This record gives sequence, structure tokens and C-alpha cells, in this order.
Amino acid sequence: MLKLYKKDGDTLRYWEAWEHEGVVTVHWGPVGDGGEQKTVPVPADEDPDMVIAQEAESLVDTGYDEPEPEAMAVLLVEYAVQGKGSGHDFEKRNAVEELLTDALGWTGNGEVEGGETEGGFMRVHCRVMDEETAARTVVEALDSEDLLEGARVLVTRGEEKPRVVHPPLFPVLK
Repeated sequence: MLKLYKKDGDTLRYWEAWEHEGVVTVHWGPVGDGGEQKTVPVPADEDPDMVIAQEAESLVDTGYDEPEPEAMAVLLVEYAVQGKGSGHDFEKRNAVEELLTDALGWTGNGEVEGGETEGGFMRVHCRVMDEETAARTVVEALDSEDLLEGARVLVTRGEEKPRVVHPPLFPVLK
């Protein structure tokens, strides 16, 4: 898989491509948006990586580039658990990882790096390009699958202390 990004005015754009079963899927758009996609068949005598490189060539010439690791923020989704968690907690973490892999991947905003359970918390770790957009995407995805209750979403960059972005510190009263 190849992921490229470009700042275009106030808009961060993504372009990504991957091979699966002899076809390269190319997916692009503004970060946070489902974007567009197309498929490119891989000729039998050609390396899929070469097809991806050919597709990306003109974009690199216009300023698209692979992100530096320090350009990405860390987004955490955490739930309190008893001790090391139960089998149900482990299943829930796997469901959250799968959900966020799709939600962040199909909006070009990042990826799930894995999860852990320690110190009374179960966490899913993600790397994202735009933490505010990613936080909205994650909260919407968790809510859509009834996984938002009890979740805290935190973001951090570099050495800064993680800050809670959900639930809001001062919820809006209805």
C-alpha cells in the first residue's frame, strides 16, 4: 500500500493505492471524506508495485508525498475495564479496531496500530493526519455501532500530554 498526502490551501488531500487479487485500487479525496476510487487491472507479467508507482508518478510531481511519522497525531480510544479485562472486553476491542480501520482508512485519515489492555484500561491506538477530523469520524463510527458509551477519545502529538476530545469536558445541556 502507498499513501500520499498534499496540503491544498486549507484542505489536506490523500491518495492511496493497494493491490488485491490482481487489481490495484486507487482511492483519493479530501481527508475526512470517503473520496473517490477506481480500479486498475494488473497485467499478468507486471509487478503490482510498478502499477502503483505509475499511478502515483504524476501526483508526486505535483507535491503529494508520504507523511513523516512526526506529522501524524496519535488518537486513542479507551474504555475502563476490570483488571486485565474479560473475554467480552477483548472482543469489543477487536470490534473497535476493525471499525476504526474502516472508518479512518476510507476517509484517508490514518490507521489503527493495535490495542492493549493494562492498568484498568483497554485502548485502541491509531495514527491520524488530522486529529480533529479523525476524532469526529471516530466518535460517529463508534456511535453508529453502539460502542460510544464509556469511551474516551484522546489525541496527542509528539511529547504533549494526551487531551480528551470526547466526551466533552462541559457537555451541552438539553
